Amino acid sequence: MSEISPQYALKDPAVLADPHPLYHRMRREDPVHWSESLRAWFVTRFDDVQSCLRDPRLSSRRTDSIVSSQLPAGDRPLAADYARLSRGMMLFQDGDDHHRLRTLGNHAFTPSALDRFRPVVQSVVDELLDRVAGKSSFDVARDLAQPLPAVVIARMFDIPAADRASFQEWADAAATFFGGTLGDPAASARAANAAALSLEQYFLKLLAERRRQPGDDLMSLLIHGQDEGRLSAEEVCCQCIMLLTGGHVTTIDQFSNTIYAILAHPAELQKLRNDPALIKSAVEEAVRYDGAVGLARRVAAEDVEVRGRTIRAGNLVYLSVAAANRDPEVFPDPDRFDVTRSGNKHIGFGAGPHICIGSGLARRELEIGVTTLLRRFPNLRLAEGNPPRRRCETLVFRGFHSLPVAVS
Repeated sequence: MSEISPQYALKDPAVLADPHPLYHRMRREDPVHWSESLRAWFVTRFDDVQSCLRDPRLSSRRTDSIVSSQLPAGDRPLAADYARLSRGMMLFQDGDDHHRLRTLGNHAFTPSALDRFRPVVQSVVDELLDRVAGKSSFDVARDLAQPLPAVVIARMFDIPAADRASFQEWADAAATFFGGTLGDPAASARAANAAALSLEQYFLKLLAERRRQPGDDLMSLLIHGQDEGRLSAEEVCCQCIMLLTGGHVTTIDQFSNTIYAILAHPAELQKLRNDPALIKSAVEEAVRYDGAVGLARRVAAEDVEVRGRTIRAGNLVYLSVAAANRDPEVFPDPDRFDVTRSGNKHIGFGAGPHICIGSGLARRELEIGVTTLLRRFPNLRLAEGNPPRRRCETLVFRGFHSLPVAVS
């Protein structure tokens, strides 16, 4: 395969910091690319990525491939419990198994159910901004983006405030390995495995408590499904881990990415200040322009042909959502951030049966958080002399370690 494909430095830190010049080249030169460094296919055009996300021949049962792509055979037991629990999540299921788990989880994420949480999101945002009120500067990533989704999802699970710091640590460890760490894979696997075990133990204990005293939280909803014979106790734990970690890390990153995109484009910021009703289109544009999840992965269950290239059964496939969302054949002037962009059919939350179950919650957190932040700090701007620090140490996830802003 390497003889007929150019090679691209997909793991280069400079590329991860600013991947779009390379992605533009790949879409032109080799849109269905075999990467020797990844030992996987890399797909970059919008139509192909969207089609692959919907293709049942490209399986979501990719846990073992994600583990084996990072660890030699002798080290794979380091991630044994991480892999065991991941296999039970709807995110890593196909067909009827996925539908059964997804249908039950959907009850907690209907528009009406999520609208009941709007006051919760608003109160959390207000509490967090109260803490930085009166300061001349603060860090959006640390002071707002990081705690916001953690507190909201914890309240949805009715998890005590004292436990939220532990969940943040566990979620970060699991996400780093899942995302394809560029550091020490063995160390990342150990940390992810320990985090998975900690999460399992926590939720098994919580499961026993909720069975004795059920409420209207997410865990109680899943227990109801268990009582009807649709979920095992381990499946309940797996879905809880997935919902907590998935809604945690990605929304943290997307919030920071959204604020940075808005502040880095003063003309767009002014449009949003002049017309706050643009917040919905601004959020959709930020997800397209700088999404928290740049790649989706699938495993070919059988041979699949894409744009004349044959993806063999068993091959791992990277679907570049980030590249697809800047495809000039679909998005005019794709490198321009435009809060008034119309017809924005981005796939930042995925497509097909595995479209992000928490996208409605994420949109509400982003819309409420950004609107409140801009209203309360009318002079909000990027801090001079204190540049933001990108978080792009994995192939999949993209956000900020720090995003300093000035407010006076």
